[in-house]
Amino acid sequence: MTVTIAVLNQKGGVGKTTVTLGLTSALRARQKVTLIVDLDPQQSSTWALGIDPGTYETDVSTAMESNREGAAANAIYETGWGPAVDVLPGSPDLTERDTETGRTNPQDRLRRALAGITDAYDVVLIDCPPSLGLNSRSALVAADYVLLVTEPSVLGTQGLAAATDFVDEVWHADNRKLDVAGIVVNRVPPVSSEAEHRYDELATMVGRRAIWKPPIPQRVVVGRAIGERRPIHDLGWRSSGVSEVFDAHAAKLLRLGR
Repeated sequence: MTVTIAVLNQKGGVGKTTVTLGLTSALRARQKVTLIVDLDPQQSSTWALGIDPGTYETDVSTAMESNREGAAANAIYETGWGPAVDVLPGSPDLTERDTETGRTNPQDRLRRALAGITDAYDVVLIDCPPSLGLNSRSALVAADYVLLVTEPSVLGTQGLAAATDFVDEVWHADNRKLDVAGIVVNRVPPVSSEAEHRYDELATMVGRRAIWKPPIPQRVVVGRAIGERRPIHDLGWRSSGVSEVFDAHAAKLLRLGR
């Protein structure tokens, strides 16, 4: 059974793409077939997966524009991470799509484009843009679950609060099947009283059971893996601490699909 998860937060820079890529690496290590849907106009996931922007003729924006069921089939590419990882690439055109008006139910276009396509995958991860506009709404309409990402900072917590309100809004208006998978806390430094304070604040706000453990530690190797456009698991012992965290979170994702 395929499980589709939208990775979301309103605030940029909290590491949604990092979490998406780390989970993909862990799923790949488990030999699970994964599709990444890059809804960020910056196309960071697309690039990190080994696909250079501008080298493909079709993308997620053109698939949504067609407004046809299964339109994504012609826009999915095998990545540099091997045959178990595909991508529906991002596009700069997503910036304009985020505010488009005058169309009937534009929030349904991604769901329609993916119809019948996701069955070929164990997991579909939708990397949302750092905004709560139409593209993020489209992701939540197409998803079974939303995974919220934050960091232990005051701005990260504020962004999370706005994102949870947005999820509630979409649930009521567009997708009653949508559920919150949990909250991943990213970029946690080894020692920081401020980070500990914000973590406790977050736990008070959403409840400790909603927060996935362990948190993702702040490590230079994460940026190195992205810079080299490689799965973090391929960096061996240098990434072992972080890889183990993503392994634990990937196991949680797979349990969602049971």
